[in-house]
Amino acid sequence: MRRLLACFALLLTACAGQDDGGGGSGGGGSTFDPGPRSPLPAAWSTLDYYFGVELIDGTGYTGASHNMPVKLAVAPDGRLFASVLDGSILVYPAAAPFTPAVFATLPVLAGSEQGLLGIALSPAFATDHYVYVMACVPNGMGNRQQVIRYTESGGVGTSPTVIVDNLPTGNTHNAGGLVFGADGKLYVSVGDVGTDTNSQTSGSLAGRVLRFNPDGTAPTDNPLAAPDQFEYCRGLRNPFGMCVDGAGGSIVVSENGPNSNDELNFIRPGKNFEWGATSPVPGAQVGFRMRNWPTVIVPTGLTYHSGTDMPSAAYAQNIFLCSYEDLRIYRLEMYGSPPVNIGSEEVFGEFAVSGNANRPLDIVEGPGGDLYVSTFTQIWRIFRRTGP
Repeated sequence: MRRLLACFALLLTACAGQDDGGGGSGGGGSTFDPGPRSPLPAAWSTLDYYFGVELIDGTGYTGASHNMPVKLAVAPDGRLFASVLDGSILVYPAAAPFTPAVFATLPVLAGSEQGLLGIALSPAFATDHYVYVMACVPNGMGNRQQVIRYTESGGVGTSPTVIVDNLPTGNTHNAGGLVFGADGKLYVSVGDVGTDTNSQTSGSLAGRVLRFNPDGTAPTDNPLAAPDQFEYCRGLRNPFGMCVDGAGGSIVVSENGPNSNDELNFIRPGKNFEWGATSPVPGAQVGFRMRNWPTVIVPTGLTYHSGTDMPSAAYAQNIFLCSYEDLRIYRLEMYGSPPVNIGSEEVFGEFAVSGNANRPLDIVEGPGGDLYVSTFTQIWRIFRRTGP
């Protein structure tokens, strides 16, 4: 993603934040008022009045043991998995104290936007115990990205198996989205790795969302034949964030433009989002842009929300989206079938300015409706308040 670049390694100290003062900020019509809120932690400037926040981890990333938590995944039992840029996979218990355990480690490249990126749990994790990660790795046959599957045994990752090999990697624009769709297929977002024409070149795996069977083979119903048998859609620059609507299966990515035109895109088979095109793309092939930000916000992680344990039904199928540039979490109220039309957009929470320390990278929903957010130096849990 554009502004991360060399900033990946900068771990700075948070400055003082303030409570937003309460008073119905985006409450969505809640009938229960939890009352005045205790002051927010210093890393936060504002947060929707109906919610509180709890620090999951803020110490392990300031020392020598680990660096930036990039992406998150939550197990059905509430444990939180985090991919860390240095190649570590950490697991946090579902309840305090949130002492992390090392699930696995792997050697990774150390370019500006390289390292351990995406993480996803198998839809059948409770029975097959599969954890998938996406990593930029050194290799004797050439640096590359791989999707690697681990099998959890006793809380530890065992039997690492390369499911997808030879994905392109570059110093920048590696993307890193890794999700399972409602169809049980594995979706992987790959950036243009620094060359825009890669996104339109047949036979390239760059600048695309790719679709695989869980074992890494090509589904027979993918839109194209070889050499593009893994391609789902193309014409993307750096689609770092990707999420699935749990109610209907819609897949959405956050796309980073160069100096303007950041996007939120609805991913459909065979569509082209035009990045890297040297001639006009036929209109019927152009993908649907749900939102275009003409000024830079650097959208990163995003998640559809089920509406579980929210102040009102108005939160169901909302998208919560991280803005790296603005240090904000936006709440987008969605409508339509599928829910890919934006009815309203508001600031759900904002971090305090502290260099790059508080810039949000990922956000996911836990099984009880809580939200988990990673920044350069911390992981937070956002929960619905019932009191101060």
